[in-house]
Amino acid sequence: MKTTARNSLPILPGLLVLPILLTLPAGCDRATQPEFTVCPPEPQNSVAYLKSLCDGKSSVAVTQDIIIRGFVTANDLYGEFYRTIVVEDASGGIAIAAEGSPLADLYPFGIVATIRCNGLTLCDYGGKIQLGTTPGDDGAGCIPREELARYIRTEPPGGETPSAQFLTFDAVSARHIDTRVRFDDVRFADAGKTWCDTDPETGRTVATERVIVDTRGRTFTVRTAATCAYAKEPLPQGTGSLYGIIDYFAGKYSLRVTNREAEFSGTATSSAASPRTAGCPARTTQEFTAATPPTAYP
Repeated sequence: MKTTARNSLPILPGLLVLPILLTLPAGCDRATQPEFTVCPPEPQNSVAYLKSLCDGKSSVAVTQDIIIRGFVTANDLYGEFYRTIVVEDASGGIAIAAEGSPLADLYPFGIVATIRCNGLTLCDYGGKIQLGTTPGDDGAGCIPREELARYIRTEPPGGETPSAQFLTFDAVSARHIDTRVRFDDVRFADAGKTWCDTDPETGRTVATERVIVDTRGRTFTVRTAATCAYAKEPLPQGTGSLYGIIDYFAGKYSLRVTNREAEFSGTATSSAASPRTAGCPARTTQEFTAATPPTAYP
């Protein structure tokens, strides 16, 4: 005779409900959790796909459950990107307007960020797609600090760091906007000047464009924000490498330096030259090529 094992413990009415409830994922209870929640598995979309939803003619409110994931490749460390972080995956990068200072503490360079875009707005500012809230005169509106946790979640990069793609000036195109790149064997045509000019009336620094020159005499614009911590310091001398994010406005490309990464033969101007700030990546003379940005589809 075949014997079947049975549970001899008595089953009391109503007691089965509690363990079932306790095993439900807390993150899926959207009615009681105002913070960012992801209930796996959820599909991820590419940054390129997200940007394609904005045709540039008007802002577009994101009403679909679109999720992107990528490395943080720029923030407000050294005041370089004021109220902005840049997130990049294998398909491209996008600037996200956000309140909070310093953002570098919340979203340090190289950390992996997952952004739930439903409820945010895409806008075209001077030909560049940005993500944030209802846009104003200066582009996308900033996500309020108290709402950041609702839209953005971070996780350790697992020992990886975002790579900087080597480019020549003539190779820069629309697909490189808001991506991290590296220009080698360049020099500043304005060597001897400071990163930013100073308004003679107020004594304040102003956003300034300088020019770099490659070995073939071609030029490219480097734009530095007035909020930059090293705005009044002299430009590097000699020849070297410059790292940054490709920016775009009204038909013109420019480079915005990130993490103070300027490695020149005549002047040591890297983040190692100043005290480390929370979120500042360790600096070496080697380029970052350990990993490529996370891939997301479509």
